Amino acid sequence: MRKLALAVMLVFSATVMAYSGTLHPDLIQKLNESQDDELIRVMVTMEAQADFQQLVDATANLTKPEIREFVVTYLQDLALTTQQDVKDYLESFESSGKVKKLQSVSIVNMLHCMAVPEVLRDMEGFPGVMWVRLDPERFMLFDRKVDENNHPGLDATDEIAWGVSDINADDVWLMGYNGSGAIVGVVDTGVNYNHMDLADHMWDGGAAYPNHGWDFYNNDNDPMDDGSWFGGHGTHCSGSVASDGTAGSQCGVAPNASIMAVKVLSGNGYGSEGPVISGIDFAVQEGADIFSMSLGWQSTSQKYEFRTACNNALAAGVIGAIAAGNEGDALGSYPVPGNVRTPGDVPPPWLNPDQALTGGLSCVVTVGATNSSHTIASFSSHGPVTWENVNPWNDYAYSGGSQMGLIDPDVSAPGENIKSLNFQNIWGYSDGWSGTSMATPHVAGTMALMLSKNPSLTPADICMYLENTALDWGSAGKDNIYGAGRIDALAAVSAVPGGTIPDVDFTIDPTGSTSLPASGGTLYFDVNLSNNEATPTYVAAWLEWTYPSGGSSGTLVLRNLNLSPGGNIARSLWLSVSRSEPDGNYTLWARAGSSYGGTIYAEDSFPFSKGLDNASPGEWISQTKLFGWDDDEGTAIAGRGNLAPTEFALLGAYPNPFNPETAISYQLSAVSLVNLTVYDVNGRLVTELVNGWRDAGVHEVVFDGSGLASGIYLYRLQLSGSGATPTTATGKMVLMK
Repeated sequence: MRKLALAVMLVFSATVMAYSGTLHPDLIQKLNESQDDELIRVMVTMEAQADFQQLVDATANLTKPEIREFVVTYLQDLALTTQQDVKDYLESFESSGKVKKLQSVSIVNMLHCMAVPEVLRDMEGFPGVMWVRLDPERFMLFDRKVDENNHPGLDATDEIAWGVSDINADDVWLMGYNGSGAIVGVVDTGVNYNHMDLADHMWDGGAAYPNHGWDFYNNDNDPMDDGSWFGGHGTHCSGSVASDGTAGSQCGVAPNASIMAVKVLSGNGYGSEGPVISGIDFAVQEGADIFSMSLGWQSTSQKYEFRTACNNALAAGVIGAIAAGNEGDALGSYPVPGNVRTPGDVPPPWLNPDQALTGGLSCVVTVGATNSSHTIASFSSHGPVTWENVNPWNDYAYSGGSQMGLIDPDVSAPGENIKSLNFQNIWGYSDGWSGTSMATPHVAGTMALMLSKNPSLTPADICMYLENTALDWGSAGKDNIYGAGRIDALAAVSAVPGGTIPDVDFTIDPTGSTSLPASGGTLYFDVNLSNNEATPTYVAAWLEWTYPSGGSSGTLVLRNLNLSPGGNIARSLWLSVSRSEPDGNYTLWARAGSSYGGTIYAEDSFPFSKGLDNASPGEWISQTKLFGWDDDEGTAIAGRGNLAPTEFALLGAYPNPFNPETAISYQLSAVSLVNLTVYDVNGRLVTELVNGWRDAGVHEVVFDGSGLASGIYLYRLQLSGSGATPTTATGKMVLMK
């Protein structure tokens, strides 16, 4: 692979950005104010930079591991061949102490170091150097809002932390996915890698990295989380990714994911941008699938370097979960479009169709914070953001209207009063931490769960599934407060294709007559659901029927069940079929799977019939509901109801994503004039599914995308007529072929 990269390098034309003058104005000012022996932190960015699109094109037919190897090797070779002169120059001053902490970076073709003024002044006009910029050390963590006395309290209570259960991560574990196989680089203050909740699944760095990562702040091989109060930030964030509950509480979304410790800040939260970019470089080079970064700058001159780093990470197939910032309640001081911190303002790997103004892609999923009441935290920073004045992209212009900027955040996650690991006590926990810093590792952990089900997912896949399955709170669609909504780990993982199908059995057998009169009647039957696995298994179990016309009823009953190892549920149930259902031959199905509309694990059926009358065949009109099991494998609750819905609702499309058919369901509380249409993302009408009067009840219409291209489609339901208040509702669905 290295030979391939070197060969391609001969034909790649690296992007070269020419600027008049090498020393940046802020550095010149600093030099004029400094003493001769003062060591000044700088970043030295080279003119030759990798061309993102060429990297993408060159790796189009490679596997995911091959893509990473190709991109990493190419970037390393580009740095090796273009940095040598400036590196030799700076290294010549190390023995005298005039240059310290020199590090070379390849994710962006750059170096960073500390140097005295005379060394830096002589770099003016240095061949091959784009610019030399000041890189001061600053406090880089977000202000935390914590419990009483502004200090996190130690809490060793055994539990599943509320943020973990709030996004349904514990239900994903029962499906058999716990983050195993995924590596998450936590770019922060370091990690107490001896904590009992992490020690057995830290990243194995071999002899080169015996302490599971690297310390770029001190430039050594021990990324231990240290310092005083803020020293626990990286350990707390790592716990929200992968705490497994060994010490008592389960605080991690992906308890078997591997944590790579990437220390880029002091234990007290101070650092500069060069080491942070080195941290991203390390995570990409050493095999992290995800990097989680709960830090950023409210204003920075290094926006070019951060977007370049994230672009090249995307080219290598790596995704980042990055905090939006905590200035949402300080818009007076940090107004839009500058409220979201860098690099949280870098674009995502997939553009939601609500992002009508398009621009370049990158690897960043920006994260906002929600609370236990499912509302956005007051401090959570929000967009839009813009890159209109940053070369060479100059995209996502912002001035209102069609110049909407880039929507940020992309998603939200629990970020108030979060419990996770204590860095000073390997058996301890700290409670009450708040910030988008705390929300971000919940998203990184969910990404790890998704990859444990399907390791081949690309960053674009991960971003799309996260956004399309998020709970859409706030304004309809993706917005600048919640993003696409609060993540739902169970829905996201269920939507991901692939994975190992659990060994379960589901049978259904009639116990009464299967021939019903035209006036309707009752079906009696037994169901038996068995888990043949030696581990607990999560299943969604549901009933549906196939109509005489061939269409499906959609779910008639749905129960989410946690089956114990070798567990079994047997029930005698009954279902009422109303007069209004079409006459003909039916099939009643019992199905179990990852979710309704997801992968089916087991199914069984029996036929039944209903006599002829004047009911019109076509879309289903049903007022029946069946309650068969409670959620904890308890006593059956038999019953039925024939009441019309009390309110209008657009129930959604199932399955979603789909190929090639999905069923769009809605309910009416009164007779209504219904118009149901489907549009592509450009607003062009694809088809009209319904245009006419419909009775009160639950309705389902099948949409067939056989002749359409993969992509996002929107469906719109409009109600009018004497029996209904004029109403419009929309939804989106994804056709994946």
